Amino acid sequence: MKEVKNKLPNSVLVHLYKESLVLGTALVNVDKKVQPKIPASTEIDSISEDATPIGPVKFLGEHQKKILVLVQDINAVHLNERDFDLLTSILNACKLTIADIALINLANKNFSLHQILTEVPSDFVLVFDINPTQLKIKLPTKLYTPILLGETQLLFSNNLAQMQGIDQASKIEKTKLWTALKLIFKL
Repeated sequence: MKEVKNKLPNSVLVHLYKESLVLGTALVNVDKKVQPKIPASTEIDSISEDATPIGPVKFLGEHQKKILVLVQDINAVHLNERDFDLLTSILNACKLTIADIALINLANKNFSLHQILTEVPSDFVLVFDINPTQLKIKLPTKLYTPILLGETQLLFSNNLAQMQGIDQASKIEKTKLWTALKLIFKL
């Protein structure tokens, strides 16, 4: 008889065990009315959870391949036209379309990565020019170096505007991103 193993997404696991799984301490109090004190921060924490519900996260795309793209553009609903064209060409080079992703503009929003992944569970997150502390994550990040967070892979990149043009600096940025994406998508 073959055993079937189901894997739940990390965002689901976090919600299932947020009160009953505590690393490093044992809970004595089982009364839900009196909340036990949990240590403020440990090195094990990688995502800070914000208790404030954010409602439905609005994104562009259909999220068919569970790919999340996070940008920050204060002058656009999702992304300005020039950067959107570049993003589309990057996706095309990776054999993807806008339908495969969920594009979220975090300008003027205070969402944590945990909140976003709870609403939009993803296998891969591409982050353009957003500081990890803004996403409320405590991970060492290096641009163009994939990071594994549970089963979700993160890639931090400079912004799309720095990749516009034909100058040497733009070409270097595009090359760094393309090299990382080729490894991730096995191109």
